[in-house]
Amino acid sequence: MTPQEYLNTFTNFETQLNHLSANDFDLSRVLELLASLGDPQKTLNVVHVAGTKGKGSTCAFVSHALAADGKRVGLYTSPHLYRLNERIRVLDQGALRAGDDFYGMVSDEQLGQVINALRPHIAAMVNRGLFLTYFEVLTVAALVFFSQQNLDWVVLEAGLGGRLDATNVTESKVAVITPISLDHTKILGKTIAAIAVEKAGIIKHSRQQVVVAPQEPEALEVILKRCREFGIHPVVVDAAAKGKFKIPLKGRHQQSNALTAAAAIEALAHVGYTVDVAVVAKGFKNTRWPGRFELVQDHPLIIADGAHNQASALALARTVSEIYPEHKVILVLGILSDKDVAAVAEELRGMAEKVVLTKPAHTRAHVFSMEEAERLFQPKTWFMVDTVAEAMELAVGKASPGHVVLVTGSLFTVVEAKSWTVSRKSVAIS
Repeated sequence: MTPQEYLNTFTNFETQLNHLSANDFDLSRVLELLASLGDPQKTLNVVHVAGTKGKGSTCAFVSHALAADGKRVGLYTSPHLYRLNERIRVLDQGALRAGDDFYGMVSDEQLGQVINALRPHIAAMVNRGLFLTYFEVLTVAALVFFSQQNLDWVVLEAGLGGRLDATNVTESKVAVITPISLDHTKILGKTIAAIAVEKAGIIKHSRQQVVVAPQEPEALEVILKRCREFGIHPVVVDAAAKGKFKIPLKGRHQQSNALTAAAAIEALAHVGYTVDVAVVAKGFKNTRWPGRFELVQDHPLIIADGAHNQASALALARTVSEIYPEHKVILVLGILSDKDVAAVAEELRGMAEKVVLTKPAHTRAHVFSMEEAERLFQPKTWFMVDTVAEAMELAVGKASPGHVVLVTGSLFTVVEAKSWTVSRKSVAIS
């Protein structure tokens, strides 16, 4: 049985979020599994990142900067785009390869060895009626793997929330809270303040350094209150600060993510580790994070971005207008059913000349109805097709040199669109 096949035997809330509640989270079983393995997480120097927007990008900036300083860095993110292995990576100067979005990812053999080591411990728990989830098992596997790799730092992206997320079994040196907005409201809470309570749960002890990205006032109030409980004086990134780094990721929001990452790296000085700003700049310049305003193709122009809630859709719309002000937009939208579809449509509708609605091949994919499409996108010209491949065929067929095809709504839609582009190029070459 492969690691993926074994993991698939566990409940995967990434595909079943509609049936999930806060009661489904319990760190005690994760901590019990780790204890049976000798508590490998206690050997790691962790930077822990939670938030709604920009978590992955911030993790990527931090890890690439530390790698540029000659450190070996574990990076744990989710979800994956193509392969499970992408979630667990080791970055260092020697592993950086041009054109490789996921350099340093765990090999099939390495992941298999770790999973096989976990299986008897998990079986013993199951025999006592303790059942783990897909993400919990994978997180433990990542922590075990990282403990074996002689790493200087580990950068962990929280999966869902923070307080009860499986990554929160670690005692991080630095806790980073990226911008918080409404998402997963059925699980995390229906207000920004309620969601902030869950995200701020990664702040747990007085020895932590805390970095807070620009926030809505109600989120910032919650986070600062949490910090006061532990006597922590956090670094709050100035929302009005100008971007000072040259980064390959486009958009003002990515400059903000870079500033937040830089603040996190500066915070490491309080735990005895300093990185020169020139090295940070070098690391940021080398940062790759696919699926975020990614230029997929030049002719016709195709941009892919995994914006999936109102705040990220607004940031995407602003970035398109700033970078391609003269272009007309053909919007390809495929989104998941647990998202606020109307809010996303509200932010993207204004810039689109034409809209192609579709659904990614995912169990939680949203299926647009004719009535919904008319309500959300009139008076725009809109089309509806069953698959992302059909959507791309239609959008590209209608694109002229003055158009940009913008693919968004979900990273799953982005992956399928990119795969379609690659297969199309392969056919053209052959």
